[in-house]
Amino acid sequence: MTPLPSSAINAKIDSYPALPATVTNVLAVTADPDSSASDLMNAILPDQAMCSAILKVANSAFFGIPRGVSTIERAVVVLGYEEIRNIVIGKAIFASFPKLDKNRKQDVGLFWEHAFTCGLAAKIIAEHYKLSGNEFFIAGLIHDIGKLAMLMTFSDKYPFLMEFSDTEYFHSTAKEQSLFSISHDQAGLRLANKWMFPEQLVMATGYHHDPASAPSFKQYPLIIQLADILSLLYCYSDVSSGEDVEKIFTDFLPETKTLWEKNKIPFDPASTGAWFEILKEKRESDQAILDILSG
Repeated sequence: MTPLPSSAINAKIDSYPALPATVTNVLAVTADPDSSASDLMNAILPDQAMCSAILKVANSAFFGIPRGVSTIERAVVVLGYEEIRNIVIGKAIFASFPKLDKNRKQDVGLFWEHAFTCGLAAKIIAEHYKLSGNEFFIAGLIHDIGKLAMLMTFSDKYPFLMEFSDTEYFHSTAKEQSLFSISHDQAGLRLANKWMFPEQLVMATGYHHDPASAPSFKQYPLIIQLADILSLLYCYSDVSSGEDVEKIFTDFLPETKTLWEKNKIPFDPASTGAWFEILKEKRESDQAILDILSG
């Protein structure tokens, strides 16, 4: 088969409209060190649907805030700029791909299940290293947006959901490259840049299959790559225990330890098993967040 031209998806991405004004305004405010809480509230308040989503997420068990959050003003004070920005990005991504073939809606549902589970895994790993868990959650949630872009471009030609094995995971982008002259991480990188996402989220989206090549914020694609694997094991395999996961990383994916330690992040394969067990618990209890973001 002759590879389909990458120019098709590049043109498709270039034709995508900008994100809604609420999102671009929030990104601008949160990127400006001189902005105020009042600026952030003014960016959000005109969008009542976004206000509702922020309040629902803020009052969910995901954040565990002991006192209720009833106003956007309190949400900004309690959650802070970065958390508000992350919720806005997460909500916006779900609304950005509405026109999908009804025959592929089940595939898309499974896609979001995987993306959401990846986000939860990334949060668990990040918190282990005392990093911003919720920002890594959003990085995991959006890491595969390039797949949605490719699905919309190539329709029924794109094998949206493939059966993954430990080996196939690391060659999936090569397969896409051979079929479409572009891979989903490259498409995601282009889209994340077009939408002017924060640089760390751009790195997570564009380099989660090749963290070593990320020009900055390498810890983001490193953690998202591992979270991606944990999510695939949870969603698509018969792996059921932390012991099995630890064995996979010890016996079949030893390069993960080498890559992490090269980037000065301590890595113990036993931790992967513990993270997987936490993920199994969190996946059910945090389902409400997926419902809010996708609603």
